[in-house]
Amino acid sequence: MHAIHDYPVGDDTRQHVADLRLAATGDAQAQLRLSQAARAMVVTGEADEIIASMEGLTYARLAAAQGVPDAIMLAADHCAHLGKTYSDCGAEDSASDWIAQAIGLLEIATDLLPSENAAALMQTVNIAADMSTPDIMALAKFYRAAFIPAFGLAALA
Repeated sequence: MHAIHDYPVGDDTRQHVADLRLAATGDAQAQLRLSQAARAMVVTGEADEIIASMEGLTYARLAAAQGVPDAIMLAADHCAHLGKTYSDCGAEDSASDWIAQAIGLLEIATDLLPSENAAALMQTVNIAADMSTPDIMALAKFYRAAFIPAFGLAALA
């Protein structure tokens, strides 16, 4: 039986630990890197989809609240993945909630992006809206209003 100290610590783990220390002090770029790492591990199947997505979402929200616009897009990506994962499990109420959060965050992102990028993103939001139920869109409106004080233009001023 191996003891924990028998396993070599890889460079990725060292970087995650360093980023965790920085993230704990409020370093938005470290928070963004941890969120990106969580997303990558979900995509490659190296981590539990729900746990890693939730952890990544938390870091993305923290970075977004500090004015990192890319973190809003990453948070939306985590939410959309959670929506799909919960839908695949048959938990439709949870799936709808996560999809609504993703749409609400994408709507906020359109306010923050330069107009040429915002137009393309708005097309994506419109497609998602067309595919969603009225209940999901009502929830998206709620989440947009709830998160805009933390992530919107006023938060970046």
